[in-house]
Amino acid sequence: MKKILGRLSALVLICTTLALAIPKPVQAITVDTQIDTRPTYVLYVNRSLNCVTVFTPDAQGNLAPIRSMVCSCGKQGHGTPVGTYSTSDYYDWRLMIDGTYGRYAVRFNKHILFHSVPYTAKSPDSLEWDQYNLLGQSASLGCVRLNVADAKWIYENCKPGSVIIDPESPKRGWDPTDDHAANPWITQ
Repeated sequence: MKKILGRLSALVLICTTLALAIPKPVQAITVDTQIDTRPTYVLYVNRSLNCVTVFTPDAQGNLAPIRSMVCSCGKQGHGTPVGTYSTSDYYDWRLMIDGTYGRYAVRFNKHILFHSVPYTAKSPDSLEWDQYNLLGQSASLGCVRLNVADAKWIYENCKPGSVIIDPESPKRGWDPTDDHAANPWITQ
């Protein structure tokens, strides 16, 4: 019996030693492998014409216009900022600084966003129709206002980090989608 217990103890010791030598399974690390596969877009905000033009790079890196949207940039004293920015936060509905709501809001510079024309409540039937009628004119408090379809297009298609540019250049007098040979927006 002593012999059996001795052998059993030795067997337990060997098994314990082997168990310590076998590598323990590593804790699984979850990595977000989902990549945003939406195309890359560059949005130009033309404050003079109250127009947003969406560009996509071609194979050579040239920008080709694919969509234009009428907008309302900032009115006098509340100008939409000039510069190059990128999209960050996205909201279905966003409370604005004046107590109204914007649909499909996309932040691109601190408190400046792309969003729909304002609503008096968080409800699609509370549109400020008089503000809608100002699309194409400078009327906002600095944001870039759009109709709902265009605001939703940016919200759904422009991934975070999309570049926003407000060019102060000679190009601003041209419609970027005009295929006229002298159009400075068209790169040859």
